Amino acid sequence: METYESQGEKSNLSTPLETSQLKQIRTFQGDVADALHNQNESLVSIREQEVLRNRAADIPEGPSPEEIEIKKRKNDFIFLLIGSAFFIVVGSIGAWFGYQEYVRRTAPPMLLVPENRLISVSEEEEINISGLTREGFAAAFESAINNLPRDKSKYVGLKVGSGESERLATTAEFMNLLQSRAPGALVRSFDKLFMIGAIGENGFMIVKLSSFENTFAGMLSWETSMAGDLLPIFPGNNALKAIGSESVFKDAVVKNKDVRILSAGQGTSTQDVLLYSFFDNSMLIITDRIEALQTLIERLTREKLSR
Repeated sequence: METYESQGEKSNLSTPLETSQLKQIRTFQGDVADALHNQNESLVSIREQEVLRNRAADIPEGPSPEEIEIKKRKNDFIFLLIGSAFFIVVGSIGAWFGYQEYVRRTAPPMLLVPENRLISVSEEEEINISGLTREGFAAAFESAINNLPRDKSKYVGLKVGSGESERLATTAEFMNLLQSRAPGALVRSFDKLFMIGAIGENGFMIVKLSSFENTFAGMLSWETSMAGDLLPIFPGNNALKAIGSESVFKDAVVKNKDVRILSAGQGTSTQDVLLYSFFDNSMLIITDRIEALQTLIERLTREKLSR
């Protein structure tokens, strides 16, 4: 009997605890449902309250679906913009290279102008003077300018060496070929670049200068032997060949340039056979006719203005 009563008492004691646990479980699980029922709240209002609590507690709020969609569209637009810019740049570069290749293929071949061609001419010819004597050069030069029309000009380039070592002859090498009696100081005052040729039947020589002062003084000393030394570049000038030692250079002015002129003959029958002048104190011009000197000055002026 006692046992039965004890068991009954135990049963009565455990009932309130179990009832309390069940009630707590029901209250936890039905919290949301009770709020909806008792306070007439909706899921939206609960969400808003949750957001407010998170903001008050500095808890970051997750992006809403609308924000996610806007961000996605923004990223898509950025990628589209970057891609478009990339293709535009690549296309522009390709078009530029294509145009450059077109220009390269359609452009006329570039003509290399010799360094010592100091004026524009209508014709060109080269002579290799390696091993030539004074007489051999005179014959080669006469052949190069023979029968040149009066309205034409010709550049005769002088070379030395052979094959890959071939190069332009220097002024000193040319003066040595002519067996010139010019003072050494004068030859040293010349630059290495010089040009010889013809305008019509008149030969000419243009020399770049390293020192105008030394050249000016040296030319006065060279005047006594200049005519004989330069005969090979004036093959058609018979008066120059027959010039006597009594003839001397005189001063004149041509195209506002001071000119030294050597004349043959006397009185009214004089003939100019050799003359020289300076251009901008940087070049020496030697020829045998005033008209040829005027043409050379005009072309040198044109070359200077075109640079």
